[in-house]
Amino acid sequence: MRLVAVVSLLLFLGACAEVTTFRRPDGSTYHHVNCGSTLKLESCHAAAARTCPKGYARMNIGTSGDISPAQRCAADNEERRNDGEPQQPCPAEIQTNNFFVCR
Repeated sequence: MRLVAVVSLLLFLGACAEVTTFRRPDGSTYHHVNCGSTLKLESCHAAAARTCPKGYARMNIGTSGDISPAQRCAADNEERRNDGEPQQPCPAEIQTNNFFVCR
């Protein structure tokens, strides 16, 4: 009975988070777990742990100096606030911390 529960749990978690593997020009690989905005953080960690049984390290993908549309909108809204103008709705910040590399 316990085995059935464990297998059911693994199948449930496997359906929740999708892992994509990327290969760099030097041959090394890194992964991205797509948890979506509605899944719990535990599902992301479980997917990463299944992909990397010996452990994993999170990595931040992004280029320093890049300004996202959400950051640009927030800065524009700060200027609008200072000028007494109404603020505009901003897009959600895209998460870049769902990337990881196996140890």
